[in-house]
Amino acid sequence: MHAERNPPTIPPCITCRIPLRPENEDAGRIFQIVRGQVLTRFNGKVDVVVDLNHGAVWAAIDAYEIKDRTGTFEKVMRAFHQIEAERRANAD
Repeated sequence: MHAERNPPTIPPCITCRIPLRPENEDAGRIFQIVRGQVLTRFNGKVDVVVDLNHGAVWAAIDAYEIKDRTGTFEKVMRAFHQIEAERRANAD
């Protein structure tokens, strides 16, 4: 994000930008696009995130013409569920 600005800026901290391995760049890009497209359920008090919208993930994979479609889908889903598990653990 900072590198794309005109003029380019430096991120405020080193942890703001994590360099990805080349084999994970497609999954990282797709994840950033669809990370807010979640499915929720109401537990009686609040909406609880259940899963990432698979349709949104596949649509982004199609739109960006990703070659390793299944591998990218699996990486995006693993990343989402790992982040959600960490978020839930920190919320307790």
